[in-house]
Amino acid sequence: MPWKNGGGTTLELAVDPPGATLETGFRWRLSSADVAASGPFSAFPGLERWLLLLAGAGFHIDFGPHGRAELTEPFLPIHFSGDWPAVATLAGGPSQDFNLMVDPRRCRARLETLRLEASLALPLQAATTLLFVARGTVSVPAWNLHLGHRHLLRVERGRGALSVAPGLAGAVLVRMDLDPA
Repeated sequence: MPWKNGGGTTLELAVDPPGATLETGFRWRLSSADVAASGPFSAFPGLERWLLLLAGAGFHIDFGPHGRAELTEPFLPIHFSGDWPAVATLAGGPSQDFNLMVDPRRCRARLETLRLEASLALPLQAATTLLFVARGTVSVPAWNLHLGHRHLLRVERGRGALSVAPGLAGAVLVRMDLDPA
């Protein structure tokens, strides 16, 4: 889908409630964007954003009076307000990012990047847990699942723990826990 400001395109990976749009509003939205040129971010007043670099050299972000951030290290998330003005300057060519947006009036979110070198038991206590394979592959033995590169797993009302194991070369997993506000 086109960016809100028309400057690029985004692949929507998941949204809640299902079928929600920017116009109708959402609790949370997960997407990935190809950033081919420097320029301003779309404004998302009232939303919180988490952004991390998936591929490419990344970019520098100028938040005006709120400072600057570097999105040049793969899989290292930054968190900022959708109210802030933001202008990206490419650090060395096109890049691809990963973006979680939440409406803080309706949703609380936590995002972390896990570098898997061995099996790990992930506690499940959120209303919704999203697991995105940012690098490598991940198996979920209890559910006989094999998640490939850029696959997304959504777990609703999970309890207990979910065991995950990386492929032979390890994996990077982005974990997002989402709960009603």
